[in-house]
Amino acid sequence: MMVASFARSLFVTGRQGISSLRAHYPKRHYEAFSLKHKNKVSILSVVPGGHHQSAKIIFDDSPSTTVNFKYIWLRDNCKCSRCVDQSTKQKLIDTPSLDVNIRPERLSVSSDGQLVVEWAENGQNHASVYEPDWLMRYSRCFIEDNFASPVDDEPASQRPPLTLWDRTTIWKNLPEISYAEVMESDKGLALWLEMFHRFGTALLRGVPTTKGKIIEVVKRFAYVKETSYGVTFDVVAEPDPEHLAYTGTHLHHHTDMNYREKSPGMQLLHCLKSTDTKGGSSDPGGMSFLVDGFRAANWLKENEPAAFHILSATPVRFQINVNGVKFSQTWPIICTDHDGEVTEIHYNNRTMGPLQAPTHLITPFYHSYHLLTEKIRTESMQFAFHLAPGDLLAFNNRRVLHGRTSFDETRVSRHLEGCYVDIDETMAIYDSLRNKI
Repeated sequence: MMVASFARSLFVTGRQGISSLRAHYPKRHYEAFSLKHKNKVSILSVVPGGHHQSAKIIFDDSPSTTVNFKYIWLRDNCKCSRCVDQSTKQKLIDTPSLDVNIRPERLSVSSDGQLVVEWAENGQNHASVYEPDWLMRYSRCFIEDNFASPVDDEPASQRPPLTLWDRTTIWKNLPEISYAEVMESDKGLALWLEMFHRFGTALLRGVPTTKGKIIEVVKRFAYVKETSYGVTFDVVAEPDPEHLAYTGTHLHHHTDMNYREKSPGMQLLHCLKSTDTKGGSSDPGGMSFLVDGFRAANWLKENEPAAFHILSATPVRFQINVNGVKFSQTWPIICTDHDGEVTEIHYNNRTMGPLQAPTHLITPFYHSYHLLTEKIRTESMQFAFHLAPGDLLAFNNRRVLHGRTSFDETRVSRHLEGCYVDIDETMAIYDSLRNKI
């Protein structure tokens, strides 16, 4: 069994499992995980809030938490069968038709510590019941005045934290698994997707070297995303190439298709052939290498914050002509969320168009671009290896930069088959598998 030992530990349960999680993950992630295991909270009391637009709820935690919930928000989020379809969990209530100044007829707390709100609508009574733990989770955005997602409502927030890696880190915890395990068991598939989530890359070993096998692997968890390069594409040296990837040219670190409306989130490359036809003791070239773009961007944020700000605030145009058709799109090289956390990397010097920015930002941008590139190309950041026939490499195209050393086309016979996948489809299957296992 070729499953990395670190991955198995992610599916342990019970007291030992909690201890392992606490030791492995940062404290904040352990605390978030532990929220589901503590005793449920109840509501002590509820009274009308200020200006008669909200309910002031007092919870029984220690110290007691008091939160104001707007009536319109409570009415819009009623979970009864008249307001939410119980099978699909989709809303039936027509939110825009609600009176924004709505007020309830009565507020009370049930014997189970639930909030009960009674409304009078069109001459009919309507009762809404809210679980206290659900209200407590959502209270965070009102207390902290932010848009953070509640821990237990978003599948993404339940996933293990990302592992930002360099060469040493990833070689110690090589994210690899056998083809047979992934194709024959849900646990094997879950482990492989767990590796992909955490490291942004994962290897399948022992995949039959048959053209089209990559599609069978993808169908195990998602579907292939067809692009202007086809359902799949062949990375092989061609006499008259339309792309530098189809030559023996050195390809610096990059992410693919930044010139599209949304670059594909997941990329797979299956090695069908990689042989040195002439032999010899020297490296024939064609070595693949990956770099964790999130780690590089966070290094920049910590050590060169001004450069980080420039690269996350300056839109860059990426463009290319494919089969006579031009594609063009703008992205910052570093994309962040509202908390300033890195969410995507868009980096490809070969398709980056002329920078269009105010004159005073031109020099700072190039300086920042140089600093990030220098970090990315540092040897200690590289995960470099030769893809062997039967290896299938998957990586997050919006996090992990990939590239290839040059090779002599007269000496090396190299054939990779590649494809793209919508990453949200992949992660939805991963979340589903985690819930089952």
